[in-house]
Amino acid sequence: MVTLLEAAHHLRGILPINRWTPLLGLLGMVLSLFVWRRLAARLHWRPLPTLLTVLSLLAVLTLTLAPKGWWGNHRSLAQCVPSNWADIGAAASQVGGGLESWLNIAMLMPLGFALVMASRRVVWPAAFVVLLPVAIELTQVVVPGRECSVSDWIANALGGLVGVAVGAIGNRRPRARRRALAARQLPAPPPPAQPDEPPSRRLTGTP
Repeated sequence: MVTLLEAAHHLRGILPINRWTPLLGLLGMVLSLFVWRRLAARLHWRPLPTLLTVLSLLAVLTLTLAPKGWWGNHRSLAQCVPSNWADIGAAASQVGGGLESWLNIAMLMPLGFALVMASRRVVWPAAFVVLLPVAIELTQVVVPGRECSVSDWIANALGGLVGVAVGAIGNRRPRARRRALAARQLPAPPPPAQPDEPPSRRLTGTP
């Protein structure tokens, strides 16, 4: 029992959840239910993947930008921006090194997948899931209780790209299935025309 309580306490410290998270999540869900159909119609996206996109984006913003109080370590904007490739390499080496890093990877997977399924595009959703964590990490400089991290950005971007890849594979299968079905429904080509036979020669007697 004590071990379970310690594990729960440790997990609570890792998960970016606080008292603001349920309130912001509830308000965001109510807003999403009002706008997702209009958004899908305006952008000509698939309806259900559009809803998943809105909810996934809401979850990401709620978990990363909700204030956690004034306690905790804070970094300046200069400390959030890597100065050279060595800093990026050092941050990348920390990705996947713990439960928190894996949670950061998983956080943007649904968003990347939903964007591709909704828009039927790959390039700009891939760019979006890479740039969104940059904006989040830079915004966390001014959010109470949040701390920017290059390794978190890399983990978020990696997870988003994995979701984009899965969505691209999911989009290809229906297209291949539709092409195969259309090929089956095409009428069979007519048989090639046979050349006309020469007229039969009349047999005539000799004079």
